[in-house]
This record gives sequence, C-alpha cells and structure tokens, in this order.
Amino acid sequence: MVLAPTLVHAQKPLIIATNIYPPYVNEDVKKSFLPALFDEIGTEMGIEFKIVLMPWLRCEQEVTNLNIWGAIPYTRNAERDQLYLFSDPIYTSDAHFFAYRTPDKAPDKTVPLEYDELTDLRKWRIGGIQGYYYEPLFDKASMDVDYALSENQNFRRLKLGRIDLVPAATTVGWHLIKQLFPPDIAKNFYTLDKPLVDGGTLHLMTSKNYPETQILLKRFNQALTKVKQNGTFARLVEEYGLVMRY
Repeated sequence: MVLAPTLVHAQKPLIIATNIYPPYVNEDVKKSFLPALFDEIGTEMGIEFKIVLMPWLRCEQEVTNLNIWGAIPYTRNAERDQLYLFSDPIYTSDAHFFAYRTPDKAPDKTVPLEYDELTDLRKWRIGGIQGYYYEPLFDKASMDVDYALSENQNFRRLKLGRIDLVPAATTVGWHLIKQLFPPDIAKNFYTLDKPLVDGGTLHLMTSKNYPETQILLKRFNQALTKVKQNGTFARLVEEYGLVMRY
C-alpha cells in the first residue's frame, strides 16, 4: 500500500500573497480570476489557500522570509531562479510599453511606435514599479525609470505627461485604461509595436527553503493541470473576461 506523503502544512491554510492587479486580482478580491482559480486548485489538492494583499516588494520578502508559501502572479528571470521555485504557468501574457498621444503634443515630443533595443528608449522617461521583473533589464540598459507604487499611479502619470512610457502586461494595461479613463481619453493610449515580453508566463513563486515545498509544488502543478483539462480553467477565463492563452 502506498501512503500519501505527510505534509506539515496540509491541515492549515497555505498563505498566498498578491496585490491588486486587474483583471487577475480585482479590488473585490473574492470576485477575481486568480483567487477563484486557487480555490479550484485547492479543492483538487485538498488544501485551503488564504489570499492576502500586500505591496509587491513585501510579497517577495515574505516568501524569502518563509512567512508565506507563495506569491502570485510572478514572472521568471535569472535572478529569481537563483532564489525561488516556480509553478507551471498559471497564465500566459505578453507585455508592452504603453504611451499616450494628445493632439497638442509637439511632434518632437511624441514617443515613436518602434524600437529595436531597450537602449533606444533611454531618452524617454519610464514609469515602473519596484520589484517587477523588468527592473534588472532597465538597470542594465541604463534607462531613466521613475518607480511608483501602483499600475494605476503610472497610467495616471502617463496621461498627465509626467512620464513617457509605462511597461505593463498588455491585458492588464488595457483593462486599467478602460477603468481609469473615459472613452475620449482612453482612445489616446497606444502601445509600442515591439513587445517587452512576448508570450510571458505568470507563475506561483515559492522559496526553495519553505518546508516540503517540492512536494507541495508537485501537487499544485498536478491540480493545475487537472483544472485545465477538465474545463474549469476555461470556464474561469470566460467568467472573468480574460483571453484563453495557455
């Protein structure tokens, strides 16, 4: 007889940190795609997940300090791979630079539609968020980046002309623009042609040092595969207005 492995954390909720990140995590957290997805994954695993909100930098720090099991949604990069483990992709999303065009903007101040390398964008003011995956990319390219606390703040600053470009997951960017601005303003936003990330994947991120995390992560991936195969994932994507990409 094969016995299931005993998990220290199986009998109590596993804490997952995130931040407001529409359309994945809305202000009404319980009515959001990722929390709903984790409810379904937890059911398959026989584990309860507790979703808590905190700033992005703290999400990562709490994972590092082993105070929580994981944080969502996170992209992988070389620096993070040294410290953390990542689940199978929970969603696929590209990212673009967003810009804002107004009729009275002088031609020489208009951000171009195209760029080849990140260094081509050095002359433009970038609005970023500290702790995001692109921070080391921008540092390496010596870009002029002004970091804010939220995506909402960056898009408002972009509209006011305080920054020239905002990098964001494409789905998230357009969702926020429609939420924050009336149609006559929203129509003036656009994206640069070349994506910052093409087909990037979003993951659960957990510390390599969290107790029994290898076992938990294996079970998580198995449950994630099951909810994708049985139609639950597709149902949630449709329910929360996302695009089927996995």
